[in-house]
Amino acid sequence: MFFVSLITYVAISYLIYFKQQKFKNLIVFLFAIGMAISIVSSINHVKQYFIFLIIIYLGSIFIKLGLQFIWRIIKSIDHRRKFIRCYSYVFLYIIALSLIISITGSEWLKWFYFLIFFILDYYYIQFIPWKKNGEKKSKISKNQEWEEAITFAIIAATLIHVFFIQPFTIPTSSMEKSMLVGDFLLVSKMNYGANIPNTPIFLPFMHQKIPGTKSTPSYSKLIQLGYNRLQGFQEIKNEDIVVFNFPADTIIDKIPFDKKMNYVKRCVGIAGDSLQIIDKDIYINNKKVHEDSTIQKQFQYYIVPNENAQINSAIIQSLETLLIENDIETYAQYQSSRKTEFLKPTKKRKIEKKTNSKLRNTGLFIVFLTDLEKDIIAKKIEKWFSFKEEQLSKNLFPKTLKKNWNTDNYGPIYIPKKGDILELNDSTIHFYKKIIEDYENNKLEVINAEYYINDTKTNTYQFQMNYYWMMGDNRHNSEDSRVWGFVPENHIVGKPIFTWLSLNYNAIHKKSLKSKLGIIRWKKLFTPIHGEKKGKSYFIHFIIFILLIKGINRFRKQKTGEA
Repeated sequence: MFFVSLITYVAISYLIYFKQQKFKNLIVFLFAIGMAISIVSSINHVKQYFIFLIIIYLGSIFIKLGLQFIWRIIKSIDHRRKFIRCYSYVFLYIIALSLIISITGSEWLKWFYFLIFFILDYYYIQFIPWKKNGEKKSKISKNQEWEEAITFAIIAATLIHVFFIQPFTIPTSSMEKSMLVGDFLLVSKMNYGANIPNTPIFLPFMHQKIPGTKSTPSYSKLIQLGYNRLQGFQEIKNEDIVVFNFPADTIIDKIPFDKKMNYVKRCVGIAGDSLQIIDKDIYINNKKVHEDSTIQKQFQYYIVPNENAQINSAIIQSLETLLIENDIETYAQYQSSRKTEFLKPTKKRKIEKKTNSKLRNTGLFIVFLTDLEKDIIAKKIEKWFSFKEEQLSKNLFPKTLKKNWNTDNYGPIYIPKKGDILELNDSTIHFYKKIIEDYENNKLEVINAEYYINDTKTNTYQFQMNYYWMMGDNRHNSEDSRVWGFVPENHIVGKPIFTWLSLNYNAIHKKSLKSKLGIIRWKKLFTPIHGEKKGKSYFIHFIIFILLIKGINRFRKQKTGEA
């Protein structure tokens, strides 16, 4: 599909520059090709066609403007003194700053590398004769103006995205009720320090793969810079909500650590902590954690029919409706002629439409509830149904060590801290083997019960990074550190600070019009995620601010008109 997009782009470029075709006609031409592709192939190929077309167009703009920039600099070689002086200053500045950072250990000084752009501008770029000789006013076409504006916008947005603020969407229910599916967040890179890209060759705004494709990467592994982080203004604390790169790597062709899928969880254990879970409660360094009252943990329960209760389809349907209307994450057991399985009620409806057959609800439900929700629902259904709880025993970390652990009773386990020295033995190797080999890139071998790291015999290992323990607030429906273990510090992306939009996708499946209109969670708009004011909506304040700005601008225009 890439070559189809490339041929289309070449054809359009020819029609614009040599045949002077109108832009409107070309838009019709593009959509006609898209329609033709949809007829002979899938809608997914149509997506690929348009996405690749946009990528090729933007790439051509960058190449064109880049070559123009280089050519203009070459033409201004008569300013050799300025050129040599500027780049000498940059070279000396980089060496001096690197030495200061190395000697003092002050990682926050890395932010001063951004001053290189100002040095370049002050000492050289502003002296390049961008206008042609003898030309009083440069004649720039509208196309070129658009191209330069698009280029500047992409570069500026990419720098903001990489070093300052990144948008993020909650994809799963692992953090309910603290964060809901459909929450749109802003993630600060500055709080914990921006991670300088390990993979610097990438397409802007595409994290792992090109949209519309199954596995086409949006980056190149040609250059890998390793782990480098700018200094943040705070450390990760217990109970912080953190966005990070998924640490487990089950794909044969390994993905660079900064391009792994983004996850969001609560950090329940930091480097140097000893963690244990006893009867659902978390203990850090043998002390029970008294969590913030605003943290609403969820657990899994079965709803089963009471013994001797006369349950019919109407009663089962009323329970299903009750759970949906109250935004309870629900899986009901459905029976068909072939099998019995747990499905979300919304998925069940899609299957019925697709197969044109009915699925029968057996009256058994799996729900995820806070303690308060459980008490409220229990009172409403006690005549017909009751709650049942079972211990969950997933494929827990470490998978090579057989222990009688489950999701509610887990540990103890020590979370490594940078500089800690580990004694290697039959017990510790199960917990820290992945750290030594995968996260810190060492060769580990066990020969005749002796340990060799990078071909050197040893019985200890010193950790090179801090590690963290992440868990979802939806404790029984979260794939987290209990499954895949520690999160290295180089996988930390940032701290979610703000929810600017929240959509309740479940609302469209509700019955009443009022409930359907609740697709926007108005109370969650413009809400901070941390701090004393977390959960408070500032949406009204934002609207008032915008109206004030508009009112002031209108008043100033009226005053200017009167003058």
